[in-house]
Amino acid sequence: MLKKISVIAAVSFALAGCATTPVVTSQTVIVAGVGPVEIERVDVEVAAVDPAKRLVVVRQGRQTWPVAVPPVFGDLQNLRPGDRVEVRRVEGVILDVKRARKGAKPAIIYTEASAGSSFQNLPERFVARSLTVTARFESFDPATNVVSYVGPAGPRTHVVADPDIQNELGRLKRGDMVELSFAEAFLLQKT
Repeated sequence: MLKKISVIAAVSFALAGCATTPVVTSQTVIVAGVGPVEIERVDVEVAAVDPAKRLVVVRQGRQTWPVAVPPVFGDLQNLRPGDRVEVRRVEGVILDVKRARKGAKPAIIYTEASAGSSFQNLPERFVARSLTVTARFESFDPATNVVSYVGPAGPRTHVVADPDIQNELGRLKRGDMVELSFAEAFLLQKT
């Protein structure tokens, strides 16, 4: 079951990074060790699956976009065109920030997935993982500790708690391409 959820998770997280205007609903919960966080919910339909190329095309309304699914998420044989998938995602903390290589484009790279969650108050079926978002840096406000950036999912903001990361963000200029490493949790289920 976890492998099936993980496959759908890869599809859905790439959705968050590849769609230009996905319809997202959210609710706020308190997570031990993180504080108040938003649980985002996105509903999509699987439009096509190519297991050999590890590619899934998802659809929301008229928009479709391809999603490359990393091998860590297992076999894609369980996904079929027409399957409806509900994705719930909790963005946790920024773990690291660094300048991206020259010529980098907005992207999302998944670095690990595990069944054990560092988000203690979330339901047991949430899976925790790390990912790196390559994005264009917009600004950092030291008064509120909010970083603004434009990544694959468009403009985003995030509160930064770590003083070392805050210092690093203070050195960046608007327009710099950066790599932001996050911890997050997700839950996926067919609907």
